[in-house]
Amino acid sequence: MRCRHLVPALLLTIGLIGGCAGSPPLPPAQELVSAAADSLVSLRSVRFTLGVNGVVTGLPVRGLDGEVSLEGGAVGKADLQDDTGRMKVEYRLSGSEITLDGERVIPAEAAYTPQAMLGADGGLRRLLTGATELRGERWERVQDTDSIRIGAKVPAAVIGGIVPEIKSDVFVKLWISKDEPRRLMRVWLQVPPTSPQDFAVMLELALTRHNGVVVGGGR
Repeated sequence: MRCRHLVPALLLTIGLIGGCAGSPPLPPAQELVSAAADSLVSLRSVRFTLGVNGVVTGLPVRGLDGEVSLEGGAVGKADLQDDTGRMKVEYRLSGSEITLDGERVIPAEAAYTPQAMLGADGGLRRLLTGATELRGERWERVQDTDSIRIGAKVPAAVIGGIVPEIKSDVFVKLWISKDEPRRLMRVWLQVPPTSPQDFAVMLELALTRHNGVVVGGGR
């Protein structure tokens, strides 16, 4: 009698486990990344949040939050740190100049202009097309969007052309939307330590409102 009641319970348990393991199969990682890279060709504006956990020599940024477009430049808030200390400012990038807190004007480095990051030849697309060892990992929900997480490596020659301060190969996680057109939703990047006493540095970039941002022209 006891065994007879055990059988349905066992079948139910197996069914539940099978349900958890029965998530839709992951599409091929290379196809996902290639499709997301194709979508980036037409990306002209986006809202972004960048966080940096650690210090990359020569890169005084701890965090950035804002909106960027090819036509309107960029605007938002920045958390900066250099030899003199740490400060939080509001910034506006227009042309080749960055205005901090509406007063101080500094030149914009060419590597970090909208033209260097967006579009067919931009850094975001070069990150995807240059990634190697692609492997699909799991389904996840990011920025309220069902996405596929992909692990990869980006060689030093590729990442150095996007973020000149990084001199080594990096490990990355890429989140690409389940729905088409495939969109790059998040990038997590790990920079290995430069010496035994140092720690790895993590950068995380979140992207939302793809082509839904009008910088300087309202929302």
